[in-house]
Amino acid sequence: SSDDITEYCNISNSIINKLTALKPALFNRFNPDALDVEGSDIEGVLNKLSACYSSWNILNSWYKFLDLSKEFKKHFIDRYIIYSINVGLNVDELDKVYEKSYIRQWIDLITFDSPVISTFTRVKQDETVSLFCEKDLLQFEISKAQISSTLSEKRPSLDVIISGSPVALLLREAEKKRKQKSILALLSEIGDFVQLLKPCFLMSPISVSTFLATTNIEFDAIIFDEASQIFPQDAIGSIYRGKQLIVVGDSRQMPPSNFFNTSIEESDEDTDDVTDFESILDVCSCILPQLRLRWHYRSRYEQLIAFSNKYFYDNNLVTFPSPAIDRQWIGVDYHHVDGIFDRTTKTNYIEAERVVDLIYENIEKFPERSLGVVAFSISQQDLIDRLLYARRSRFPDKEFFFRSDRPEPFFIKNLETVQGDERDTIIFSTAYAKDATGKFSHNFGPLNRAGGERRLNVAVTRAKVNVQLVTSIHAGDISLERAKSTGARLFKEYLDYAETGILKGPEEVVESEFFDDPLLFEKDICQFLDEKSIGYDVQLGASSLRIDIAVKHPQLNSYILAIECDGDSYRSSKNARDRDRLRKEVLERMGWRHYRIWSAQWIKNKESEKERLFEAIRSAISSSLPLEDDYTPEAVADDFTEELEGKSLSFPEYEIVDIDYLSSFYPNKLELIVKVLEKESPLAEKWLLKRMLNVLGKKSANPSAVAALESILSGCERYNISRYDGFLYYDSMELQFRASRERLREIKYISLDELALGLLKIIEHTATTSKDGLFHTVASLLGMARLTPAIEERLELALNRIDSSLIKIDGDIISIKD
Repeated sequence: SSDDITEYCNISNSIINKLTALKPALFNRFNPDALDVEGSDIEGVLNKLSACYSSWNILNSWYKFLDLSKEFKKHFIDRYIIYSINVGLNVDELDKVYEKSYIRQWIDLITFDSPVISTFTRVKQDETVSLFCEKDLLQFEISKAQISSTLSEKRPSLDVIISGSPVALLLREAEKKRKQKSILALLSEIGDFVQLLKPCFLMSPISVSTFLATTNIEFDAIIFDEASQIFPQDAIGSIYRGKQLIVVGDSRQMPPSNFFNTSIEESDEDTDDVTDFESILDVCSCILPQLRLRWHYRSRYEQLIAFSNKYFYDNNLVTFPSPAIDRQWIGVDYHHVDGIFDRTTKTNYIEAERVVDLIYENIEKFPERSLGVVAFSISQQDLIDRLLYARRSRFPDKEFFFRSDRPEPFFIKNLETVQGDERDTIIFSTAYAKDATGKFSHNFGPLNRAGGERRLNVAVTRAKVNVQLVTSIHAGDISLERAKSTGARLFKEYLDYAETGILKGPEEVVESEFFDDPLLFEKDICQFLDEKSIGYDVQLGASSLRIDIAVKHPQLNSYILAIECDGDSYRSSKNARDRDRLRKEVLERMGWRHYRIWSAQWIKNKESEKERLFEAIRSAISSSLPLEDDYTPEAVADDFTEELEGKSLSFPEYEIVDIDYLSSFYPNKLELIVKVLEKESPLAEKWLLKRMLNVLGKKSANPSAVAALESILSGCERYNISRYDGFLYYDSMELQFRASRERLREIKYISLDELALGLLKIIEHTATTSKDGLFHTVASLLGMARLTPAIEERLELALNRIDSSLIKIDGDIISIKD
């Protein structure tokens, strides 16, 4: 009906009026880009409103996001946020990704604005460092030559000798057969003339006072070494003769012995006297400026010096980590025995027997190592000496080891007498143990005295390779309530360190995190190593000098490559000699292979640098020589042969002919040479001559022997023998590179053609390799345990013989051409 229609119209008008009134408010609540209310259908608007209503609880967060969006735009990062949302980037990584992108762009800007960085290349930098090292070493030689030349010019000529002159006097005394003047009288007469002949005197303080007159000989500089062992009163006679004084010593080592000094009645005067000081080092440390020499070279393994570095030198010594990981026969070894202390003789027989056993074990296993024994008492020293003397009569074949003319002869000493000595291996015998009744005395002899800890410091720092501590007690057996001296406390600590290998205590230095700084590119390097499943350790070392990244060998218990970066440790070096030459030289002497990564090059050419690094690691693994002293060259050759055969690359074994035996079947000497060449061609003529001396009836390779061989070879062409570059080639035999499990040939007796062929085969097989790795591999295949300069020089000549169309040499990287 009309009334119903009217009612519906009124309701509709009312709704429309309400909606019209709400329309501006609704429109203003939505951004047209997000929701076009007017242009959308009612269902779409309702769905949007329903969604907003259901999300009412996060409205506040939305408002905050809008406010942040304004900040994003203000700082020009709104596009980054939108992109991150679109690609679904994890919210937790937003800041890290942004920081990395920001730094990356910042680096690009700095690189672009800095000509030094933008033009930086690895090759140029490596060449610069290499040139510096070469010139730095040359400068030392130039300085030596300059000093020698300057001093030589001052020496008087012997062409004209004036009667009564110092020269004449000195020559006359040299000609005398008897009644020669004493050294003191002679030096007094010729005065300072002797210093023109010998400007540097090497004398003990007592010798200076004995042989030099008081007035006529003076020096520009007086240098005392081992100054902690010199009494102040003994040093005065030398000091007053010089214009400059340099005193070198270690206050943490033992003072001079005063065993023979008589006690002097104390004076009532309140005055100081030099005799109040233990040594001249103590006197000078109070009045002269001090400079600490921090680099420690003796110990090939940090474990040997780590204890003293911590407890005696405040961790200030700069020590160098070893590529060998701790194991028996290197570092510190602990040998516990159930010994008994004899209070009557003050000895430990069981312990002394174990020391003698160890002496012979070391001779058997490491005959090339030097060895010393240190007992903690004179009584134990004498007992070990007696037991060793009895044992030596049973093993005469080991007597060579006890010869006194060895470079570092064997010794048995005690704590009081061992200062100044060093050996590859040191065996300790503490002797301290429970007695027959089970009672353990805490009388540790000299260790309990004042300064006894210095005796311990001297003892534990004598070894270069290995300390073998033989003892009948554990650290826990020592009670610091009963033994309160510093020496006893540190002895307890050393026992614990030897047994566990761990330095304990509150003084221990806490290592800093390697990756605290997010800008460190070392982290990027380590991520690359992780991707390649290459084992490594970071910040290897126990002192301030640490290797940034040490790459582990996949099979051997050692490291094979020291990766060093131009980061904090490089930048903190005070001079180029330390950071670019000395540090690298010391590490290489300790057995490390060294690889430098320049940050600028890594950032600019990361993929190329990754390839170089990976190749350096692969080369180090393939050509690494085991660092263990008991790993023989034969074992090395076996490993390399197996590895190459596993990769379908093998070389025939070199066979050496017994010429003397073969000569009985071939009286014709040229035919004999042919039979030798059938096995050994190409063969060095000089080596052939040495091996044919008996056949030629000669005793040495003298000119007549050379002429005899030359006469035999005069018709060698008829037997298909060619002579080239000092070698004999058998034309019927194909040229081959021959490997050997032991060193059968000197490098000079291997032809360059054979070496070049071996180098080329390996390059072809590996496609790309480093020159250093290539040379090490070839040397190992020839049974040569070390890559000496002579071997390296000859391999370089052989490499140059390879056709340049076959290989490409880019610095240290060698690759095969396509």
